[in-house]
Amino acid sequence: MGKMLDTYRRYRAILDGGEYDRLSEVLDENLVENCLGLTGWTVGVDTAMANFNAGYGAAFTDFEVTVDDVVESADMIAVRGRVTATHRGDFLGVPATGDRISWDYMDMCRAGDDGRFHWRMFVTDWNIVRQRMLGEAPDLPERPARRAVQQELAAARS
Repeated sequence: MGKMLDTYRRYRAILDGGEYDRLSEVLDENLVENCLGLTGWTVGVDTAMANFNAGYGAAFTDFEVTVDDVVESADMIAVRGRVTATHRGDFLGVPATGDRISWDYMDMCRAGDDGRFHWRMFVTDWNIVRQRMLGEAPDLPERPARRAVQQELAAARS
């Protein structure tokens, strides 16, 4: 793997280690970011961190983040992985449960000429996260399967 994966790994290490004052090493101060379904498009690392610290970052602790797949080019990276964390605070209207929950994510970042990320889109199914916090996660395959889930649901409704 290349330079973008190295930058992404440094970004994750800084974020996961809580060393937020070091984010400027890997993020442009005018980062354009969208945590899809939570924030819409925002500008600035300060705004991104305010959103993180008031929401997702305040509600979960003890993050374990895996990287399962990576696609990268000279200036862009797309990562698919899994987050496991402990639900310690109110999030999406669900009070803290103390439970460890997991969910899949996609993260896309684009770097500028200086090698720091200046654009980011984070995607996860926040409804699945909410359902897992509530202990109501739907019965969906965790791994690829020959299972027509929507067909099963349609048959159950009829």
